[in-house]
Amino acid sequence: MKRRVRMVRAWAFVVLAGAAAEPSLALVYCVTNAVDPHQVAPTGELANSGWQETVPIGLFLGTVIATNALLTAKHLNFSAGIQFVCESQTQTVTSVANDADSDLSILFFSPGATQVAHINIETNDLASRVVLQGRGMERGDEVVVNGHTNGWKWAWNQWLGIRRWGVNRYVGGVDGNLLAIAAFDYTDDPDVCMLSPGDSGGPGFVRSGSGWKLATVNYSVAPSSFTVSTNPASSFDASLFDCAGLYYDDGASWQYIPPEDSPVPCVMINTRTAARVAWITNTVAGMTFPADIGVSWRCETNQPSARQAAGGFWFEVVASNAGPYTARGLALDLTWGNGIRIFAESATDGTCVSNRWSIPLLADGNAATLRVDAVVWRATGGWVSNRVDVTASETPDTALSNNTSEAVLYLPATATLLLVQ
Repeated sequence: MKRRVRMVRAWAFVVLAGAAAEPSLALVYCVTNAVDPHQVAPTGELANSGWQETVPIGLFLGTVIATNALLTAKHLNFSAGIQFVCESQTQTVTSVANDADSDLSILFFSPGATQVAHINIETNDLASRVVLQGRGMERGDEVVVNGHTNGWKWAWNQWLGIRRWGVNRYVGGVDGNLLAIAAFDYTDDPDVCMLSPGDSGGPGFVRSGSGWKLATVNYSVAPSSFTVSTNPASSFDASLFDCAGLYYDDGASWQYIPPEDSPVPCVMINTRTAARVAWITNTVAGMTFPADIGVSWRCETNQPSARQAAGGFWFEVVASNAGPYTARGLALDLTWGNGIRIFAESATDGTCVSNRWSIPLLADGNAATLRVDAVVWRATGGWVSNRVDVTASETPDTALSNNTSEAVLYLPATATLLLVQ
């Protein structure tokens, strides 16, 4: 299958308008030609970036997004009845749902899985480092232009079907941001890769908030077919970090790529989950995007304050979101102990009115703070309890046990406060 993709200029490279795009099949690395690296789950800063939630299906890959559904590429034409292994159990595809407006496909399967990927629903992936997965072949012969290596041919005769991972960075979007693009920029990073035949359906995970989320599904690369002249008999398929000095197939004819001040690399083109969230949630029954909302107190007495002599002190109420998704429409109600008078409030997010702190949006992995300055107004000393409760959220909460927090402290008598203005 070939599809014309109209590109745009992005960062320091020129993306080729109208280049014919090939379905992506395998990872080609810029620095190494070894077949054994990257065949186990990445570690360190890339740990938990989707390896455990992605499974081989046929010759390609899919990613589990619900206990009975995985996401892959539509152009692979999967159908009901095929089988694959997930969590050491044979699964059978029971039905297939194809997106009419993108290259996404959801395969429903049985009996089901427990390891489920979180999908990216935010628009924060178009300038993100991405961890990609694919199954493919070894890097082929060098492509040499004017005495310089510009990349490598695709080694079709060495397609091993090995699952591997690599990294790249998205630099923008096309087709109304339905698709994310990344270039095969030359680098000394041994993990940097480019898609090529064998990667279709594989995932791209980006770091978002509290963890890694499925942001893209591998679709295609462009350009992919080249010649050293306009003679089609000399054409070859390749992944190049510099296409300059060659001709590329635009689907109708061969177009020359003139040298630039900077290299002109091949580009990968992947379908974004954030652009198709509505279709995904409408297709997978019961899919929600929950968050773990928590509250806590920070209290300090005897802090420098204009009213310190009258028993002045401050509170901080902290609302946090441990993810995996953004919390929306939060309301936190505050209850103050007897003898506490509030004279100033300021919030890093939202507003506090009549002891209700409203936060329209709290991103995954973020926290908001409400600073409250208070004075003690008591004729006798005693213990008091201040309380905050999460009383409303438009987002499902995965843990309700941390929705309430109390701050218990002893307040001394401040009878002289009656004389303080």
